[in-house]
Amino acid sequence: MYKVFINERVFWIGFNLKKSFIKKDISFTTCYSFEDFDAIVSKKEGDKEMIVNFLTERLMNKILKKRYRIVEAGGGLVVNKKDEVLFIFRRGKWDLPKGKLEKHEKVKAGAVREVEEECGITNPVIREELITTFHKFKNKGKECLKKSYWFVMDYDGEEELIPQLEEDITKVRWMSVDKFEKVNQNTFLSISDVLEAYLELKKVRTN
Repeated sequence: MYKVFINERVFWIGFNLKKSFIKKDISFTTCYSFEDFDAIVSKKEGDKEMIVNFLTERLMNKILKKRYRIVEAGGGLVVNKKDEVLFIFRRGKWDLPKGKLEKHEKVKAGAVREVEEECGITNPVIREELITTFHKFKNKGKECLKKSYWFVMDYDGEEELIPQLEEDITKVRWMSVDKFEKVNQNTFLSISDVLEAYLELKKVRTN
């Protein structure tokens, strides 16, 4: 299943799911058409979390592509020698560096490029894949679904952090893991998922 953030709501989207195997405390609905799906995600209010089932993978992909323009992006959770994580502050919220992939650009190369451009550092090194997130956004009036590939990156330099002002980034800051709770109070749900995935990874590595 895909976990997709739409209007601060969580949608678990999958196909051929069996309701009897799903947690009973989460709403479950099956979509048979584009109109069904459009009505569900267009509601401004509703259950904060919902499972949306399609009969087949083909139907799911067809409807998602009809409803949204799919945009692929790459980003990095960058860790320095002090085990601090690199954050950006954009449009009033804490975020992690990421951005749209350029035409024909490889995912890993795009993720590194976005980190360098948005934070002013050079040569962060990808350690491993972390998580893939999905969230809705608008671009020129068109609703888009951003598929972001996240990587853990290591950075050993000591360069001055330079926010990419033209991308509305006003701060770039290293923060220790114990500041994640504060960040989660003013960030996006998808970013909270990235931070949680990193904490789980650290737990596995230390056990």
